Amino acid sequence: MNKSTGIAFGVCVALVLWMASGMLMGGGELSDVVTNDNDNVIDNRVLVEVTDMLAEEVTSYIIANGSARPDREVLLRAETSGQIDSILVNEGSYVDAGSVIMRIKMDDRAIREEQASINLQEKQRLYEAQVNLHERGFVSTSELDTALTQLKLAEVELERIHLEIEKTYIRAPFGGYIEENIVDLGEYVGLGNELTRIVDNDPLVVNTYVSQNDVEFLALGVEAKVELVNGRQTVGQIRYISPRANEATRTFRVEIAVSNTEGLRAGSSVTARIPRQQVTAHYLSAGLLTLNEEGDIGIKTVNLEGVVEFYLVKIELSDANGMWISGLPERARVITIGQGFAGIGEAVRITVADPEMAWDVPQPRYSELR
Repeated sequence: MNKSTGIAFGVCVALVLWMASGMLMGGGELSDVVTNDNDNVIDNRVLVEVTDMLAEEVTSYIIANGSARPDREVLLRAETSGQIDSILVNEGSYVDAGSVIMRIKMDDRAIREEQASINLQEKQRLYEAQVNLHERGFVSTSELDTALTQLKLAEVELERIHLEIEKTYIRAPFGGYIEENIVDLGEYVGLGNELTRIVDNDPLVVNTYVSQNDVEFLALGVEAKVELVNGRQTVGQIRYISPRANEATRTFRVEIAVSNTEGLRAGSSVTARIPRQQVTAHYLSAGLLTLNEEGDIGIKTVNLEGVVEFYLVKIELSDANGMWISGLPERARVITIGQGFAGIGEAVRITVADPEMAWDVPQPRYSELR
């Protein structure tokens, strides 16, 4: 064997011996341990920032969209015929219960009222005369009964014309706003023609629908928060829960009565927040939500052994700054920076975002995680 061949053979033997020694030291596995010139172990685990959080008791809400409508509304129709003589209340104005909104011309009703009144007076005198004669034995009982019948008919006729005259006054059945005057001054209306529409906006009624999963948490009289489309907020009470679900949507209609002392208008879209139940939840930023391999939404945490865990969570409440989520342990070490680089089940290094709020728990040494 020549000199060059011997050198090559020696190098190969040295490489084999070196690789064998490495496998024996590492237990047959590849190692992420790196040594420097001073034989110190370097920790190659991913570094993440965590925040130690403690859950709190909060109230979860059922969020339901709906619309605000009047408590009462009615379309007034003519109960007698005639020409519109006067319109006393303009559209959009408020009227008290019993106030006259418009009038229909009397025409010959005043004359017929006077005739009926005169006839009644005449029948009354005749009846009184018949009573006097009957007491003296000059008229029979049947003649007296006939006089009484004529008197009663005269009374009915006068009352009938009084009712007809009263129907020429179109009155508000309850306090509310005139939404629309359908007829104009001087227009002729017949029996049953539409005249005006009146609405009562106090209370304002929020009409919304709740899913079959949430309806069991509702009760009459429960206070709910209501937000109008313009951001204005108020409160109301549940006054009605439908006893049967809508067959198409499987939702239950719910009415929330809102006191309307501030003149809120009906017809706008609203969002109702109805108390559901007390839950244990953590408050954190929406940016901390992440997905697992199955596409489920959750939060990554680090357990006391320094290993990344994943918890499915549910959003209970939210606002402009963050959200309350349930599903985490009561004490959770949440990864706030670096969750995208920390795989589920992997060991990581941690740095605490707020050391003053950190738990007094010793961090595991790198050698303990191998």
